[in-house]
Amino acid sequence: MRVPIQLSEESLFGFLTSTRLPVVSSISTLIRWASMGLAIGCVVFGVAMLLFVEHGFWAPGLPWSGALPALAAAGPFTLAWLDWRKNRLQRAATWLFAALFLLTILANWPRGIFSPAWYLHPVLCLVATTSLGVTSGLTMTLVAVTAMLLAALMHGETDATATVSDQWVHVTSLSAVALASALAGAIVNRLVFLALITAESQRRKNFESSRALRHREKLLRHALRVETIGDLAGMVCHQLRNTFQVLMGHVTLAGIGDDAERARRLGMIEESLVQARPLLDQLMRMAHPDEGAPQSSDLADVLRQFHQQALLVLPGSIQLTCETAASAPPVMLDPMGLMHALWNLVINAKQAITGEGAITLRCGSDEHQVWIEVSDTGCGMSTELQQRIFDPYFTTKAPGQGTGLGLTAVARFVRGSNGLTQVESAPGRGTTFRLRFPRTEARRSKSAS
Repeated sequence: MRVPIQLSEESLFGFLTSTRLPVVSSISTLIRWASMGLAIGCVVFGVAMLLFVEHGFWAPGLPWSGALPALAAAGPFTLAWLDWRKNRLQRAATWLFAALFLLTILANWPRGIFSPAWYLHPVLCLVATTSLGVTSGLTMTLVAVTAMLLAALMHGETDATATVSDQWVHVTSLSAVALASALAGAIVNRLVFLALITAESQRRKNFESSRALRHREKLLRHALRVETIGDLAGMVCHQLRNTFQVLMGHVTLAGIGDDAERARRLGMIEESLVQARPLLDQLMRMAHPDEGAPQSSDLADVLRQFHQQALLVLPGSIQLTCETAASAPPVMLDPMGLMHALWNLVINAKQAITGEGAITLRCGSDEHQVWIEVSDTGCGMSTELQQRIFDPYFTTKAPGQGTGLGLTAVARFVRGSNGLTQVESAPGRGTTFRLRFPRTEARRSKSAS
């Protein structure tokens, strides 16, 4: 079952977490280990400054202003790593940006407003607001801007190379750039969310439409069986009625006979029941709504099985013969779907025959295809009828006696199996339906080329 994506209104990380995409997992792993690496690096750097550098705690002349900025940032980096391990990406990202802002602020504070590292803040403000959302990103931006203003106020006299006016112009300009970057990040954040919400809404609509379409297709496939099942049920009931009469005869004769005759009659009753059972099994298989799966099939074997089943159903006035070789080249299709198509064709052939007649089943192959033919000696069709017989709901039967979906089901099955349906007929000369399917070897060689 597909889990619906829930879009967070606070952070893009909520969306990224809910998608469960492999690329998101890779990015999360990368940032998690980066957080742990930064935490370890800050601790090592801070301890080294304390142990090996005189007055290395916090001074403007030291790398990154000494041990204090690194040790202070190590804690948030560690919390970010721990939250990332627990898949709390929003909190982890917040700790990560907080550590970066804290590191840059403490490293720049003793150096005054003209320290080059202050220029990292506009970039951090843009990325933080885009990633964390408007509230968290703007809060961190205001903290960073306040820190820059306080640094200019408290350490302005140490910048001997510039006047106080120049320093305040510089700090206000840099603060304005940081605020503008944060506002740009907020706009990007909202635009990205609108795009994600639109894309997610469209994905859900497509998913629902696809599911509804699959459901309607399944119902249609089941509906296409209805006409065939009804005609088949009529013939099965006729044969079962004949079987029932035979059984009643055996019961009557067994009642007036001796014990040996009763035993013989019971055996004959059992044999009649065994012969009638495949008729009911065939009806159950035809009425089942689920489709089978395509598989490599021997059409000659499938046709022989169908011939044996049809012999039990068709009336004695119709001669049913099967002409096929011992085996045929393999074809990729659904055998149960082919059985359904053959029943449609044979029932139509039976209805086209008035009185006595013959239906012939054939199977053959050539270099690229395997074909099955169903020929009858019925009334045949004109050219105009041949052009319309596969149209849905077109039927020549009387109203209420046919839906016009039988041959439509045959055409859909053959087309879905990459095959071709051919018809040869003429008024008074019978009809031949030929179903052609590509051989499995031919399809593989065509795909390879």
